Amino acid sequence: MAILLLDGEANQTKFTDVVANRDDVQKMIERIRFYVDPEAEKAGYDKMTTILKITLKDGRRISGRADFGKGSPTNPMSYDEVAEKFRAALHSRSGRAQRRTRSLIWCESSKTYRTSAR
Repeated sequence: MAILLLDGEANQTKFTDVVANRDDVQKMIERIRFYVDPEAEKAGYDKMTTILKITLKDGRRISGRADFGKGSPTNPMSYDEVAEKFRAALHSRSGRAQRRTRSLIWCESSKTYRTSAR
């Protein structure tokens, strides 16, 4: 949650020791409180309701609610969202892993399969 609030996104590239140990992230973690909200509990487990309540420095409050997380069967990701998530995950891998994955994607997309005669 801290990384999402500070950086505006929380994908695979953000879940590293370097990012998690940043001073601003650690300070934000100290300011976040997680709790079971009675309204979310009342919605039932089939919805997995998430309620955010943010208090700004000037005292104003912002709130939001989501009954189904992105990527759930009720709120599926689009093809482009899945592709972007894959690209972000691939970017966080080593050069060798990236090359191997790109080769597999190229083989699949070009449909150039070779069979050996036995």
